[in-house]
Amino acid sequence: MSKSEPNDAVSKSLRALLVLAAHDSMGVSELSRELDVAVSTAHRLLNIMRLHEFVEQDTSRRYRLGPAALNLAAQTRGDHDLVTVGQRHLLQLCAQLDETVNLVVLDGADALFVDGIQSRQPLRVATRTGARLPAYATAGGKVLLAHTPQAIVRTYYPGELRRVTRYTLPDRQALERELEQTRSCGYALNLGEHLADVSAVGVPVNGRQGRPVAALTVAGPRTRWTRRRLTALAPTLTTTAAGITRDLQEHGS
Repeated sequence: MSKSEPNDAVSKSLRALLVLAAHDSMGVSELSRELDVAVSTAHRLLNIMRLHEFVEQDTSRRYRLGPAALNLAAQTRGDHDLVTVGQRHLLQLCAQLDETVNLVVLDGADALFVDGIQSRQPLRVATRTGARLPAYATAGGKVLLAHTPQAIVRTYYPGELRRVTRYTLPDRQALERELEQTRSCGYALNLGEHLADVSAVGVPVNGRQGRPVAALTVAGPRTRWTRRRLTALAPTLTTTAAGITRDLQEHGS
């Protein structure tokens, strides 16, 4: 074995983690194409990372970031207390509504999903823990953008917004109008703006200084969740978010 091979393996492993972080999940063949390596090489890298819990397999045998990678990211970002404190509240809210619930933080122009509990209903929305999505196309992202200085939001989105679905907001002016509405009513909606058949509502979770540090969201199929139902659900989320805020303050976050 040459001296360069271990470093090459480390490089491929790190690249694999970055690729997986950008997707909900991936198959071995998909990852091999992204890394431009043989399927056998991709499989070997995944097995090594799975052994150390940096990746895991979901029920369809696809790979996604595992608890070791997510915990490392949370500790580095300062989200560890948020995830630890929020877990109990997420479990209770998911049991109450039987819909998928998530905690989201803002990572630049992206919404980063740091934790989630999946509904048990046959037709449900999957959790997105570890995924980064355009903040303007998610309920949680819009909640947090609404409390970000306008000058910063404009640096994130200097012009047209990338259309993810036909329901995605078309431009920054439309986004700014919606962020103003979010500040006024205290919640944000996502009506098929990232996935056409998924709706969501999000509310802010405040930290010790009284400023939003995260968003709490509930997502479900659009066949179940109309705008009216989502709007009616906002006070329930606000109550849960207040509970997370109280616990965060006790932990000094």
